[in-house]
Amino acid sequence: MHMILHYLISIPVSIMFSRLLVRPLRKLSYSDDPIFYDDMGFMLSVILSLSFMLSIYMKPDVLSKVIMVIFLFCLCCITYTDTQSGYIFDRFHIIICIVGVMLLLSDLSLENLKFRLFGCMIGGGFLELMNFLSLIIFKKEGIGGGDIKLCFACGFVLGISGIIYGFLLAFFPAAVYSCISKLTRGQEISLGPFLCISFAAIYCIGMA
Repeated sequence: MHMILHYLISIPVSIMFSRLLVRPLRKLSYSDDPIFYDDMGFMLSVILSLSFMLSIYMKPDVLSKVIMVIFLFCLCCITYTDTQSGYIFDRFHIIICIVGVMLLLSDLSLENLKFRLFGCMIGGGFLELMNFLSLIIFKKEGIGGGDIKLCFACGFVLGISGIIYGFLLAFFPAAVYSCISKLTRGQEISLGPFLCISFAAIYCIGMA
């Protein structure tokens, strides 16, 4: 009974907070033309509510809850903007890097530093290598610069093992969906949403 009451209280509270934060957070995704319009307010509040709920029941301390909400929200925003415009704003990469710094400072050690720096190198370096091979073989870019910077930043958050698992989780469904999309519609797909979903899953699994 106590657990049910806890859920009933936390759900409306998380929705209330998310509604209050929609307007300032939505401005993060503005360019010359708005990406998040007023009619997307409900979607953003749902995203924030889910982030709040996950952080409440997966992390015991306040700092970890805040870090989790920020990271998941950035990944959700990147998924939306990359799907709609094919572009990932650098401001999200910066915020994710700040999240990585906060995680590093929470456990300041040489081992943790190496774990996160190698994650950056693997994350950005692997996609940069794929892009280089695409330029040589197909004479065109295969990976966008935004995706490379996203993996670099998320590598700092997830570390070397997390970024590798994230790649494994993202690339197979992305490859399958890309083949289907080219065959049926003749269109290329954005890699960013697949990366964001897999990184969010790996992060949540690691925090559980």
